[in-house]
Amino acid sequence: MGQAKRRSAAAKKSTPTAAERMPAGPQKRRRKGLPSPWLVGLAGLAALVALQVTLNVVAEASLPGERFRSQGNIHVALGANTPAYNSDPPTSGWHTAELAPWGAHLEVQHDQRLLHNMEDGGVVLWYPLGTREENAAHVAALEDVARGYGRVVIVPREGMPTRYALTAWQRLQRFEDVDPEGMRAFLAAYHGVDNHR
Repeated sequence: MGQAKRRSAAAKKSTPTAAERMPAGPQKRRRKGLPSPWLVGLAGLAALVALQVTLNVVAEASLPGERFRSQGNIHVALGANTPAYNSDPPTSGWHTAELAPWGAHLEVQHDQRLLHNMEDGGVVLWYPLGTREENAAHVAALEDVARGYGRVVIVPREGMPTRYALTAWQRLQRFEDVDPEGMRAFLAAYHGVDNHR
């Protein structure tokens, strides 16, 4: 029996205690069930990105006019043969390095020039092409609407599906009649917005 006691005492001595099993130095132990800090940070970053995307979609939806996909901003020679624009009147795409003169016009201006005006933060106000007298009446009405805005081109267009249209880079809003409130809202939203991206 003496031997059994000695073996039991020896076994107790050779089994390390919990304190003896811990390695020397400070230890960081994560509690079970808690995510690691980098996962929490990653989830927070994903939530912020999702929030920003949602805010951008809501803001975009509240802007006036219909949005069209960008067709780029490549410069071409005046009259160059290019693919069809995705809106009528066009709102982005192939255009000249030169702008159309700002202000009102009684004659049709080339789309490729007007697109550069839009890229540079301009808004184009379109009216139906008619006689010189009809054009002058449209210009007078649209100049009243655009008063106070400098980066504006007022031009006639043949074959528009509506009587009036306002365009900015990637945006188009159509009107059957002169609508000062609606047209000014469009001007306020897009006038002066530089689109060189």
